[in-house]
Amino acid sequence: MEIHGLGPAARREMADALRQGQAIRLVLDALPEGGWGDDQVFLDEILPLCHEVSSADPKLQASADLHRAPGALPGTDVQVTALIPSHRRVPLGLAALRGQDVDVRIRVLSNGAEGPRHVHGAEVIPTTWRGHGGTRQAAIAAVDDPYVLLTVDDAIPLGAGFVRTLVEALESGPWDAVMARQLPWPDTDPITRARLRAWTPPGATVVEAAQVDHVCALYRTETLRAHPLPDVAIAEDLWWSRGKRVGYVPSAPVIHAHARAPAALFARNRAIHAERAR
Repeated sequence: MEIHGLGPAARREMADALRQGQAIRLVLDALPEGGWGDDQVFLDEILPLCHEVSSADPKLQASADLHRAPGALPGTDVQVTALIPSHRRVPLGLAALRGQDVDVRIRVLSNGAEGPRHVHGAEVIPTTWRGHGGTRQAAIAAVDDPYVLLTVDDAIPLGAGFVRTLVEALESGPWDAVMARQLPWPDTDPITRARLRAWTPPGATVVEAAQVDHVCALYRTETLRAHPLPDVAIAEDLWWSRGKRVGYVPSAPVIHAHARAPAALFARNRAIHAERAR
């Protein structure tokens, strides 16, 4: 789909195309200073979402090349199991995971009676929900591949080299786990975008993070066998990170953002902070 500009209507059109799995060709006239418009839509958050960027402005073309999602690199021999707890009919990132340049075995943990039953290209495992920690760890017991990717059903990895980039980052440093950068949807509200940018900022190199984030994180399977996720309802990634070294990989972007109503946001934050205090 070809989209012109980055006004509010164009960004809504882009978000709809991404949710439908369509490739986006973005046409822009000029490179803006800082953000785009009053609501500060940053190019490093928009350009990785696009399959192609066309502009007569050489600075914008250079920026598009800099922020492009990781492409395919054929010949990489890596096996990864992706575990996705889900209550959706089909997880949003399924097609992106199937299109990786490494071998990704996808296992969808069907969350209760409303969860998926048959998903093309993935193994669906009926699951009794035991909280975020226990549910994932029970599935890890059956993983045979050397790496495990833990993600969620409303996240979309960007680029055919996304998983490989995480594997390379994990093996390049003293990391027990690595986590991806989370990008907002093009039509995400400014407050949510600002919060997400503060949590997973742009960057060029792998840096140490305060904790892992299971929106999208990669582990060695043997690490999770030796140091299992705690059996807690929420904040299992925070608990697990104590005493561990976690790498943050800004060059591996995943789309993930959703606005919450104030009451739901308060309840979630209160539950997470209760675990942090405990």
